[in-house]
Amino acid sequence: MTHRILASAGGPPPQADGDGRWYEIRAAADAGGKTTGIDIYLYDDIGYYGIRAVHFLRELQAIDDGVSPITVCINSLGGDVFEGIAIHNTLKRLGNRVTARIDGVAASIASVIAVGAHQVIMPANTMLMIHNPWAWTCGEADELRETADMMDKVRASLLRCYLDKAPQLKEADLVRMMDDTTWLTAQESVALGLADVIADTVQILASASQHTRLARMQNAPAALLSAVAVTPPAPAPAPAASTPPAQPPASADTVALAKLAATLCNSAGLSALTDFIVQQSALADEATIRQHVDQAVAVRDLCVVAKLPDLADGYIRAGLDQDAVRSSLFNKLLALDGADIDNSLPPEDERRTPGNGLNPKSIYASRKAAQATARHQPRKGQ
Repeated sequence: MTHRILASAGGPPPQADGDGRWYEIRAAADAGGKTTGIDIYLYDDIGYYGIRAVHFLRELQAIDDGVSPITVCINSLGGDVFEGIAIHNTLKRLGNRVTARIDGVAASIASVIAVGAHQVIMPANTMLMIHNPWAWTCGEADELRETADMMDKVRASLLRCYLDKAPQLKEADLVRMMDDTTWLTAQESVALGLADVIADTVQILASASQHTRLARMQNAPAALLSAVAVTPPAPAPAPAASTPPAQPPASADTVALAKLAATLCNSAGLSALTDFIVQQSALADEATIRQHVDQAVAVRDLCVVAKLPDLADGYIRAGLDQDAVRSSLFNKLLALDGADIDNSLPPEDERRTPGNGLNPKSIYASRKAAQATARHQPRKGQ
């Protein structure tokens, strides 16, 4: 049987960006290099991307001096239950040095991590969400029943985490809140004992992926959805209309060359390419115009001979010379015919070596020797 028990809002997270770390630990130091505090940022889904709680705990242990205050900054929709419980228990063991600060939302197992701190601070516009765990699982019927029993035990564990923070809560009320997927404002969280301090409002970062997952959640508050929604950038203002500079009148030579280009194209049956020929030749002189028209005619004729006239316009506008057009047409004809050219060498034993071919002189010499032998043999009856 395979299963993973989660407490995460809106389904599994999208694929990670960058190195896939769901946490960051920073140490603040004074001028003398002494650690003055440790900030932990949980801004992603707990326990994902191959990084487990044990990695988080080892890194924290390496930086912690045992006396500095620790602030856990949370903006997460949850994650793996057991990874989150491990972090919750670690924060409780660190005692009154630990403060959790909700920077946006602490949903599901992220809310369990938050209540593991000695003090929980929630700005007035942040939220805390609690609900039942859920699981990805597969197996036979008995195995699925075992998973359901395990999930009941996991819910009991989560209940104990919340009740340790807010012992005045009745377990029956907490069970109902988890069954209903309950979103709590900062004021409601403090009233229930799940948070301790209401701080000033903070700006909640917009997140397209977080908005998508929250939109799938039961009872997701409209205010939170609005806060994390990504506003598309305003379209750039249209450039101010400007009057194009006046073009000098065309000279008599330019007009004559343009007429020549049109006449040559019409005579060659390439009237649709007149503008292209004018542009390519830049109406430099009569010889340049004739050169471009002759090149276009040659390419067109190659395509007609190959019975692929529809390709001519594209070849001409691409500026391909005749050799390039021949090569392209040859390949297309082979593809249409289904034939392939095998230009590999024959097997070694099939190759001819010098001297293996017919030699007329040796054949003639052999024949004369045979005739001479026949003349010297006695005839029958003599």
